[in-house]
Amino acid sequence: MSAEAIALVTAVLQNRLAAAVGGPVYVGPPIAEDVGTRTLSLCLYQAVPNQELRNERHYVASAGDPDGPLVEAAALPLDLRYLVSVFRSAGTGGMGDPNELITLGQAVRALHEQPFIDDAQVPGQLVRITPEPYTVEELSRIWGLFPDSSYRTSMVYLLSPVTVTLDPMPAGPAVVERTSRQGPFTEREQS
Repeated sequence: MSAEAIALVTAVLQNRLAAAVGGPVYVGPPIAEDVGTRTLSLCLYQAVPNQELRNERHYVASAGDPDGPLVEAAALPLDLRYLVSVFRSAGTGGMGDPNELITLGQAVRALHEQPFIDDAQVPGQLVRITPEPYTVEELSRIWGLFPDSSYRTSMVYLLSPVTVTLDPMPAGPAVVERTSRQGPFTEREQS
């Protein structure tokens, strides 16, 4: 299932923000022409392995028996960082828009009220949503990724861990007979 984990978690986050601000949220780089009339953009700008969990074992339900015992699966837990940026309402020109700050407040409140994405929303996931303190210098480096865009009021959110797993291997048939061979090795190494 988990190849879709990043997309599903992003969709849940987008829907949560859209409900908070009362309108659609653009997913992608915060470029004004692409954002259009939407007042909020959500941009995944970094996905890195979670340092604390990358060597931990991960268990999932067996593919053939979801109610059966959990089986170990190869997994990569990720930390996803999103840039949440607000855009001015149409018609405000270069003047600051007080609605821009209200939109940011609505987004922050929604993510603070519901700081988790759980198994009911994305199967197999329990993801914490945390605001990250970024300095002006760090934010300007992020905005440097978009050289044709003007800076917008923004916050960075960490979603962690988002786990990408391989499908578990199906259980093989039970061992019914064992064969033991004894004696010297008959083939000799060729020199």
